[in-house]
Amino acid sequence: MLRKPEDHLKLALGGALLVLLLKGLAYEVGGGAGLLSDAGESLLNVLTALLGLYGSLWAQRPRDSDHPYGHGKADALFAALQALLVGGTALFLAYTLMTGTYRPLREEAFLSALPYEVSAMGLNAALALLLWQGGRRLHSQLLTAEAWHLLGDVATSALVLGGLGAVYIGLPSLIDKGVGLVLIGLIAYGAFRLLRESSAALLDEQDPRLLARLAEALEKHRRPEWIDIHNVRIQRYGTTLHIDGHVTFPWYWSLQEAHTALKELEALLAQELRRPVEFFWHMDPCEPPCCAHCPVNPCAHRQSPFQSVIPFRPETLFPNQKGPRP
Repeated sequence: MLRKPEDHLKLALGGALLVLLLKGLAYEVGGGAGLLSDAGESLLNVLTALLGLYGSLWAQRPRDSDHPYGHGKADALFAALQALLVGGTALFLAYTLMTGTYRPLREEAFLSALPYEVSAMGLNAALALLLWQGGRRLHSQLLTAEAWHLLGDVATSALVLGGLGAVYIGLPSLIDKGVGLVLIGLIAYGAFRLLRESSAALLDEQDPRLLARLAEALEKHRRPEWIDIHNVRIQRYGTTLHIDGHVTFPWYWSLQEAHTALKELEALLAQELRRPVEFFWHMDPCEPPCCAHCPVNPCAHRQSPFQSVIPFRPETLFPNQKGPRP
């Protein structure tokens, strides 16, 4: 049973080694720029799987006095290192193709390499599906990145076979080199995309989809006593979320009443988000201007009629502003 990110990555590593063997055999029997680039990407898959496994194990370490929020950021850090490794591989393959230091394409390359390439494509597709499902279920950026990388490998293998097939039916052999260069471009683009996503996680860039899910959950379970929620911040630490914000409760509540309501709020959000969450809330007492937007009824302390609630939307949760927001 694949319960943790490292379980998926161990499987990915084993699969990557088998795919590397298949791609290496395909290049051995077929030669050419396209098969070389494809085999190079498979070697890259092995290296990134090793790096991802180490990063996942590091990210799972418990918090300590030096890392009070845990080691979850290692997930994004090692994803960034993966991106640099992918980019370096693209440069190396480009140099190899431009200098011509690779086996020339053989006449029967298409038929010779076909069984190896098709087998590798099927294995990569199955691994990508498992990793993608695991990444969504465990909220692991490393698993999702590895899944997309393997799907890219499937696409590049299909492109290589297309190029070999074109040469096989009599089209110019330069097509093979062109396919190799296209693959290198795709590898480089994948490196840029992965670096962009990992940098966003390291710099705590706001995730609009996550904030929208939070707003939807708040609206779905809204309680009259949640008069206002604002100044909400979401940080990702590996698979764990850290959410802090301000919530306005009736001023006349006891500390115990406010604490109980806050725990209910946290439990509902954790259930909706379906992942480990750590909350830090600042509780504000309501003030006279809040009466117009407070649906608590009856209220012996109301000073103005109720007009409308403050909607919980991404644009109203983020500002550090109590009361109605434009």
